[in-house]
Amino acid sequence: MTRRDGAGLILLFGMPRSGTTWVAKILDSHPETLYRHEPDSRHLLQGVPLFPARGEWDGLAPALRRYAAALPRMRDVRTCGKLPIFPKRHLGPGRGVLLRAGVVAAKAAARAGLDLPVPGAAWGADTPGVRLVWKSIESLGRLGALRHALPDAVSVHILRHPCGYAASVARGEAGGRFTGAGTAAEDWGIFEMLLKTDAARRRGLRMEHLRGASPWQRLAWRWVLTNEKALDDLEGAAGHRLLVYERLCEAPAEEARALLAHCGLGWHEQTAAFVAASTGGHDRGYYSVVKDPRRSAWGWREELPAGAVEAILAVTADSPAFRPYAEGGA
Repeated sequence: MTRRDGAGLILLFGMPRSGTTWVAKILDSHPETLYRHEPDSRHLLQGVPLFPARGEWDGLAPALRRYAAALPRMRDVRTCGKLPIFPKRHLGPGRGVLLRAGVVAAKAAARAGLDLPVPGAAWGADTPGVRLVWKSIESLGRLGALRHALPDAVSVHILRHPCGYAASVARGEAGGRFTGAGTAAEDWGIFEMLLKTDAARRRGLRMEHLRGASPWQRLAWRWVLTNEKALDDLEGAAGHRLLVYERLCEAPAEEARALLAHCGLGWHEQTAAFVAASTGGHDRGYYSVVKDPRRSAWGWREELPAGAVEAILAVTADSPAFRPYAEGGA
């Protein structure tokens, strides 16, 4: 499937709470894809920094190639069992039924505290024409290094409005949705890494500035520095696309067609049906992919408390990452 140069691999990366799962499921709905859901959040990329500098890329390339080569053989339910499970050309009806049953069984085992592999999760790995989709909320800062190691891969950077990102993170933290100690606005280890990026250096940004900022401002800085790292690293790269979440929400079918075309996939009735179904209602579940798209895109306008929008925009307004919103293109 995926060769050493990355041919056949689709890298779909974005920050957490940026609509990445919905976009990933649009690609997964195509019958000629094999999907891996946030594998790097479970199978860690040992020895690879979250925000590697360009001077580190050559040395990291062998590890990144090995990791990409291992993706098709991963079988844990968190990586291979994200619902819904779609029919696939390489499975046929019989294997498709077995795979769905295997996902159900593995999920039931996980609820009982057992870690069972998904039977059949690797089916299709060697089928010609099948594209491997790697969706990540962990490695947006690594995307440039990955494309350097895998130059023939196709990549997509998903960008969501900073206020939408901040509102969703705050809602998840208030609801106890995330594991681990602390909050995104107080993750000082991540901020230490981000302060080493070119985006932080250009501004002379230091830790004392962040510690003196409000939580909303720190979330905004996290958005700016992470997205600018990816924009800097992928500028002018062939086979790369910036996907603005709000544009997808405004025109789901048209933007989904363009996404599939970028990834070398034709439009398919199964994808059309999923796009229609996923935008035809509004499930309040935090991780649901069934949402009213305009409500998802712009609900932060009613959700964020007084002063939060101004605090976030004061940080993000001059960022290149904010340009799609400043220009009115979303």
